[in-house]
This record gives sequence, structure tokens and C-alpha cells, in this order.
Amino acid sequence: MDKKKKIFISVAVVEVAILIFCLVVAILDMTNFDAESPNANILNNGVFIGTLQNKPTLFFLTILLPVFIIFLIDGIYLIVYAVKKPSTLSDKERDSIKEQAKAEARAELEAEMKAEAEKDKK
Repeated sequence: MDKKKKIFISVAVVEVAILIFCLVVAILDMTNFDAESPNANILNNGVFIGTLQNKPTLFFLTILLPVFIIFLIDGIYLIVYAVKKPSTLSDKERDSIKEQAKAEARAELEAEMKAEAEKDKK
């Protein structure tokens, strides 16, 4: 396995670990939430989960924002990968498609010009 594949797999494993951690913490945070008693949140759920339950900004910054950033980076990577992927058509096939498109466009323009000329004669 080359170095690039090892790095790619390592990054994927770290991403999966972060996503699983964020999912588990979010589920724990939402299922045991007591809106009326911030102290009960800390006592019942521990300091970390209780603090996240009592401070929504901290929850957003530590749990939701990393997930959004990972999805954004993965989306950008997917777009870059799709753009860089070489075409399956050979140069000869591409040239023949271009020539065919030019011929069709030329025929269509000639037909439109003839129709306009006939319309102007009437």
C-alpha cells in the first residue's frame, strides 16, 4: 500500500471516530435533558454532558460544528475528485462529437434563416 492510500485510510478512520463520538454525545445529550434544572443535568449526566446540556453554544461548537465541517470537506473532496477524473472518451471520439454538433447547429441555423427569409417575403 502506498503512502497516499495509508493517509487516506487514516483520515477516514479519524472522521468515522469523530462522527460516532459526536452522534453518541448528541444522543446522550438529547435523551437525558432536563430544561428546568441545570444542576440536575450535571449531577445525573456527568460534567461533560451536563455542561453541553446547559450551554447550547458549547454544544454547537463541540458537537455540531465539527460534523458540519467534516461533511463540507467531504463534499468538496468529492467535487474535486469528480472533476479530476479523466474522461472515458478518446480525443478522436471527442473531436467527432464536436464536428457532429457543429454540423447539426449549422443545419439548424440554415433552416431558421430560410424560415425567416420566407416569412419576410410574405
